[in-house]
Amino acid sequence: MKILIVEDDISTRDASSFYLDGIGHEVKAAATPAEARELAAENPPDVLICDWRLGGTEDGADVARDLQSKYESNIIFITAHPLRALRSATRDLQVARYLRKPISLGDLAAALKDVEAA
Repeated sequence: MKILIVEDDISTRDASSFYLDGIGHEVKAAATPAEARELAAENPPDVLICDWRLGGTEDGADVARDLQSKYESNIIFITAHPLRALRSATRDLQVARYLRKPISLGDLAAALKDVEAA
């Protein structure tokens, strides 16, 4: 699958990218919403793995809303914040999975398998 990871934490972004690439996915990674939109325009993702709080004026929900409307990407959200708040902020989106940080790479791979099977 073509996967776009949007994560402002470099170690999380790099580890996830390296792992998912190693198990056969085509992975692009972005640190900011602007970078995510640019990468998606070049190669629309099947799946968006997105952190909720990205540390700027836009958050992951803004990015997901934009990319899902343009490319019909499946969405997996990851966050260290309360899931109830994230679910409330994204109720207008079709979210495949919500994962709570810290996540294991195995949990991330399992979430992708669920998306692929759906």
